[in-house]
Amino acid sequence: MALQTLLSLRRVAAVVLLGAAGCSDSPSSPPGSNPPIANTVTLNGATVKVAIAATRASRAQGLMGVTQMAADSGMLFVFADDRQRPFWMKNTPIPLSIAFLDASKKVIFLADMTPRDTTVVGLFNAGPMRYAIEVNQGWLAAHGVTLGMYATFSLPAGLVIEPDP
Repeated sequence: MALQTLLSLRRVAAVVLLGAAGCSDSPSSPPGSNPPIANTVTLNGATVKVAIAATRASRAQGLMGVTQMAADSGMLFVFADDRQRPFWMKNTPIPLSIAFLDASKKVIFLADMTPRDTTVVGLFNAGPMRYAIEVNQGWLAAHGVTLGMYATFSLPAGLVIEPDP
């Protein structure tokens, strides 16, 4: 089981390292600035292995350019404060679902996002958020995740969360 978990985490790392880019038009991050691997996030009893995006560069890059992702993998976006934030899919070739969480890790917004779409989600139709989780489209629905549910996760010790300007 531990070997399977390690291999799954390596697959997430490979996705992030080999093609990650994400939810904005920002240039790629400099070498060595890829997001670290988090433990897991659990929503409604289902667990997803996530990479963490806690710097401005890694949040801007997100999953842009990723062409495939393991079934139970995704990315956890971590912010230093609570506010409304825009997400979009320009340069992201795979369909994703997103959940916004407040500081208490309560799901406050859910959306499916279309590949390469520049439509902004979350900025005007969601409340202030602290975290966002992107997963393969349909993962949230398949696991019965709904508004008001709480996620369970711990951030790695020493994680530096870079504030937005």
